[in-house]
Amino acid sequence: MVKKTYEELESENRLLHAMFDVVSDGAYAVSVDGTVLFYNKAFEKMEGTTRSQMVGKKDFDVYPGFENFQRHVVCKNPEPLRDQHMTYTSISGKKVDIVYNSYPFFQDGKLSAVISIGRDKPSINELVTMVLNSFNSKKSNRVTNGTIYTLEDIIGSSTVIRQTLKQARKMAQSQSTVMLVGETGTGKELFAQGIHNASPYKSRPFIAVNCAAIPETLMESLMMGTVKGAFSGALDTPGFFEQAENGTLFLDEINSLSISLQAKLLRLLQDKKIRRLGDNKERKISCRIISATNQDLFALAKSGLFREDLLYRLTPVIADIPPLRERLEDIPLLAREFVDRFNDELALNIKIISQDLMQLFLYYRWPGNVRELEHIIESAMSLAENTETILSREHLPRMLKKRLMSDQTKSGSSDSEAGANKSLAELLRQYEKETIENALILKNGNVSQCAIQLGITRQNLHYHLRRHGIKAVLYKAQSVGDATDSPVP
Repeated sequence: MVKKTYEELESENRLLHAMFDVVSDGAYAVSVDGTVLFYNKAFEKMEGTTRSQMVGKKDFDVYPGFENFQRHVVCKNPEPLRDQHMTYTSISGKKVDIVYNSYPFFQDGKLSAVISIGRDKPSINELVTMVLNSFNSKKSNRVTNGTIYTLEDIIGSSTVIRQTLKQARKMAQSQSTVMLVGETGTGKELFAQGIHNASPYKSRPFIAVNCAAIPETLMESLMMGTVKGAFSGALDTPGFFEQAENGTLFLDEINSLSISLQAKLLRLLQDKKIRRLGDNKERKISCRIISATNQDLFALAKSGLFREDLLYRLTPVIADIPPLRERLEDIPLLAREFVDRFNDELALNIKIISQDLMQLFLYYRWPGNVRELEHIIESAMSLAENTETILSREHLPRMLKKRLMSDQTKSGSSDSEAGANKSLAELLRQYEKETIENALILKNGNVSQCAIQLGITRQNLHYHLRRHGIKAVLYKAQSVGDATDSPVP
């Protein structure tokens, strides 16, 4: 083995010194007799000194008053010394608060030096603050008020969803009680969280209660709270209203509350006071109420299943969340969002949603709305291979494929039956629309090729598309992660 030349060793030494000078931690080395061998720029900054003041000097000269140098401890027991804290005054008169690790250095089997790596506590605090700020700014799902979503997380470009979001932002700025009305799976809790996070209450708690999931026998104690001794095993526990103090209480499926609980809720909303079970004193409450229902509360009130006086207390402001079948333009956006999510969760690489599968999505009525779309995509992707890049209808389980295709069959039958009652003009208009849609399907949404197929000009086809309210973009095979389609801002 050829020994290194002096020049090579000198070059290597300069490289090592340069490396230690660019790191943010202070690096310091001292021989067993106390001679300072190395002292990097980070330590200069930390202690307010210069290398020339330190290197070659004895540690007891440059750190006067020290009684227990780390080299003493390591020399006595040559083992690493970790996570040590020390406060001292440097030779420049600067107070230093440091956390360090010290390591023995052996040469030819003999302890020859002690190396210490440290960082002052102010820089540690800055690092922690920076990491926390970065963490908190990433996304709304890291909000610490009990929520996951903001209104910005609600995906859609359709006119109806944009209008609903606009209304929700206005509702958020008031203190009014809000009723969210929408079918199952439309995202009522997303809107509730979004309204809370766009409101003056956003720094306060968001407490969500599913009224249908809690037995009536427990609901009152959970809503009102309890005091110790109220019943066997009872503790001092605040109820939902107290937990949501100065924040938002979200009562989901409010239509599931029994008439007796409705009466107690009404009294509570009127008095703005609460008395825990077993307590003899009343407590003032102050929180915003957002409730949600998937049924017509006015119809329930008319039939005696919901208190009319409570209904008016809960509905000064009403937000109607549109079903998915009324926002078809959003289906490709939502589908791509779910594919992206399950790509990560299932370690897949799906890049395209095939045109045949997208057509099934567009013709289906979606009784389960956005939640049903999410579950169907998850089910299809769970059957995809990790080498596949296209998600097609062949990935659908047989039961789901039959369910999605049933709407197309029903639609065809009902159209035939209704045809006998339509005028010639209406039948011609329907036939024209279906012919254009079929051409778009064949040409994968390409307007120019579709016009050639139909034997008309591109401008004429655009006229017919506007006339029938057809959007060619919905008939394209959908690429996952298309940057042109993004969540509504």
